[in-house]
Amino acid sequence: MTTLSIDFETRSTVDLPSTGVYVYAAHPTTDIWCMAWAFDDEEPEIWTSAHLDQEGVEILPRRVYDHIVGNGHMRAHNAQFERIIWREIMVKRYSAPKIRDYQWYCSAAEAAAMSLPRSLGQLGEALGIKQQKDVEGHNLMMRMARPRKLNEDGSPVWWDVPERLERLYEYCKQDVRTEQAISGCLRRLDRAEREVYLLDQRINDRGVRIDRELVESARDVADEGIRRANGHIADLTNGGVTTVTNHGKLLTWLRDNGVETDSVDKASVTELLTDDDLPEKVRQVLQLRSDAGRSSIAKLDAMLACASPADDRARGMLLYHGASTGRWSGRLVQMQNFPRGTVSEVDSFIPLILRREYDTINLVEHPLAVVSSALRACVTAAPGHELIAADYTAIEARVLNWLAGQDDITALFANGTDVYKHNATRLYKVDYAAVTKAQRQTGKFQELGCGFGMGAKKAVSAGKATYGLELSDDEAKAIVDGYRLTHSRVVDFWYETERACIEAIETPGVPVVFGAHHNLRVFVAGHYLYLVLPSKRPLIYASPRVVEAATPWGDMKPTVEISAVDTFSRQWGRVRLYGGLISENITQAVARDIMAEGMLRLEKAGYPPVLSVHDEVIAEVPTGFGSVQEFETILSTAPAWASGCPISAEGWRGSRYRK
Repeated sequence: MTTLSIDFETRSTVDLPSTGVYVYAAHPTTDIWCMAWAFDDEEPEIWTSAHLDQEGVEILPRRVYDHIVGNGHMRAHNAQFERIIWREIMVKRYSAPKIRDYQWYCSAAEAAAMSLPRSLGQLGEALGIKQQKDVEGHNLMMRMARPRKLNEDGSPVWWDVPERLERLYEYCKQDVRTEQAISGCLRRLDRAEREVYLLDQRINDRGVRIDRELVESARDVADEGIRRANGHIADLTNGGVTTVTNHGKLLTWLRDNGVETDSVDKASVTELLTDDDLPEKVRQVLQLRSDAGRSSIAKLDAMLACASPADDRARGMLLYHGASTGRWSGRLVQMQNFPRGTVSEVDSFIPLILRREYDTINLVEHPLAVVSSALRACVTAAPGHELIAADYTAIEARVLNWLAGQDDITALFANGTDVYKHNATRLYKVDYAAVTKAQRQTGKFQELGCGFGMGAKKAVSAGKATYGLELSDDEAKAIVDGYRLTHSRVVDFWYETERACIEAIETPGVPVVFGAHHNLRVFVAGHYLYLVLPSKRPLIYASPRVVEAATPWGDMKPTVEISAVDTFSRQWGRVRLYGGLISENITQAVARDIMAEGMLRLEKAGYPPVLSVHDEVIAEVPTGFGSVQEFETILSTAPAWASGCPISAEGWRGSRYRK
């Protein structure tokens, strides 16, 4: 089918990375420099707003117009940007025809689904195509996207020098050439996965409502807290440190006062505060840093930046296929990494925050801790509506045991037994009814933390960071060894998975079936390793090969190596996989597919999702509509391909988001 590829270059006084495309596109100063367009493999052409008739009506080339009104395919890289710019500017300002959402296809989404880089430049380099992104032109585009200066009345002056414009037009056309070349290298989303992509676009269009009044009040309370903390830290350090965020001066002062540390980040400060021998003044300084160095302030600013002035809804909060396993990741406000919150019953503080009663709050709790704990409450339902949400319960542990054929543990999940307490009975040799809260926490860590090959050394740090457990080396070893003894099929699954991938790489084109239910399949085709999940969606790994690599205990063994984006450096390079990691990828991907199908069912049942945070789905419905029980049932219904997997979800409803 004929496809029309387009790429916009725009300008605005608005900061796109902060606001997201929805606020950006709706702003009156935002406009289009040009649009490069091309059908299939044709040479790109340029459209600009100069293509207007005398009445100011936009004149599109007849082929473009006919293609759009004929429901033709539209293609762009990061198509959400082009889709919203078209809707908000081309249609509303230049009378262009509307493009239906289902007409859009996104090469960035397709690349992400193949575990390839999402950015156009990095993707072109990874694929080794002839048409690469114009780096020099990119630098020019970034300058021209913002005003050259502002007049005294605040109106912008743009970089509209003819030579610059011509160079920008060529840059825009080169982006389309690169997208055309990339398109031929990418696998199209299948029908089921395309439905998930379109669902993602609808969720982003709906957005979530931000309580602007509460956010602004919380910002003022936080500002007052930081002002006081800065004054206090300046007094304690005799002016050596004047702000809690001045890392360099704080490090110097700490070292001058006998505290050796290379960092004052959250983890380091928390660790230092556990030292009972700290001088009192040092403890007070570190406590000020801990209290006032929270990320909540940035979250509040992000909410205000991306909430629409028209309806206070923050849109574009999710990134489709943000992780290689298909899971969503957060954008803008990044609700996926909200602080846990340390203040219980935080809703009772909301009236005090709204009245900016810092000192009254301070009588009960530290105001900055209250603000941090109230971040979720800043997300609220629209008038006449409620939020209904549910979180999949231990979904990865349930999926992993089901995939591995660990039937005894799967049965415990299915019959409602508390698996964490069950684990604790074996760890501590106590009766089920006698398991303490602390012992259950250790059992939880064992079930959720040890499923993908983690060793005892890693368990010490992971237990502390994730669950607050202070484990000795022997205790960590007992937890890990206990898991592997009682989850022998899971352990077998790690090795079976790795062997299957190695066999597939060594025998290209020959599928290898594995897994307890024989519903996993892996094979090599072309330059990719395809690991087909029970849902029939593939995990795709680029440029696979088998290499000899050293194990943690010093032996050499065959190992899978692929090309991927490094999790930490964000650079494209060679990455080694092992059985536990591949098993983790499979498990997370299956859990994601279960959630995606659940979200589609919710939407059809009248519960339109507005957000997903990790394993939680949040919908917004008219007040009184439906029930939490129905919501949970819809989410926890296993797809036919996941028959026997003991899925469970726990939900709530209310006017404000909560955890």
